[in-house]
Amino acid sequence: MDSVWTIALNGIIFFLAFGIICGLALAIAAKKFAVKVDPKIEAVRAALPGANCGACGYAGCESYAEAAVTDPKCPPNKCAPGKQAVADKVAAITGKSAGASTPVISVLRCSRNEGEVAKKYSYVGYDTCQGAAIAFGGPYDCTFACIGYGDCEAACPFHAIHMKDNMPVIDPEACTGCGVCVKACPKQVLQLIPKDAPVYVPCSSKDSGKAVTNVCKAGCIHCMACTRKAKDVVNMVNDRIEIDYDKCDEEAAKAGVWACSKQFIFRYTNPERQANAVQEIKAEQAKKKAAAAAKAAQESSAKEL
Repeated sequence: MDSVWTIALNGIIFFLAFGIICGLALAIAAKKFAVKVDPKIEAVRAALPGANCGACGYAGCESYAEAAVTDPKCPPNKCAPGKQAVADKVAAITGKSAGASTPVISVLRCSRNEGEVAKKYSYVGYDTCQGAAIAFGGPYDCTFACIGYGDCEAACPFHAIHMKDNMPVIDPEACTGCGVCVKACPKQVLQLIPKDAPVYVPCSSKDSGKAVTNVCKAGCIHCMACTRKAKDVVNMVNDRIEIDYDKCDEEAAKAGVWACSKQFIFRYTNPERQANAVQEIKAEQAKKKAAAAAKAAQESSAKEL
């Protein structure tokens, strides 16, 4: 019986000593091979929102924090969700100039519901936009249309998107402009634009005018009127109307809206302002039509005399 207790005690002593020796060895190794972390990197990391959205172009907040401190060419204002406040903090920590950052938000460049785009088939499969896009480009007649299964909603780390009538609705106050939704959309119908942008084009179709009108009542028909009226500001890029927001002022915005007087697809971002513009344009059109009719009547009367 004594031998059993002796063996047990010896075992305990052995493992205790072994644990102490291993612990000391690990402590010495950790101290000797420790990787020094720049406290500035930790400070920058703490200043970032921690969303790990990748909008900065890096793998996550940790990677961007390291680059911001160690890379002289890495600017301190690349964190879109953090906006100017975080840019100023990172600049103060790294000793760089923050500069002015332009807040951006995501907008939907598709008017599928408004245009009454029909389905060409009933999709049966995984309820994801990525999955549906594989099957003949999506279930709608317009191959550039939003598929509507909410990949963007699921991907948004800030819950700024919710689905309504199978279309994403973006909360401009909650949207940080991180761009995760843009990357998640297989149809690229989401685009980042400046938050104060006056106009946008809610259509992503690259089809010809006839092809667009055959499937959508609210699509861009590529008449190019906006590009002529707002020259060098509005351009056709890769078969899609794009706006150069660095050059887009109020004059160019109005020129584009008024040029698109048939489709009203080139729009003000403010719905109320757009509604007022449509009324104003239609009133002007009616006035011109009435003037033309009156002139024609006068000419007809003059001929009869």
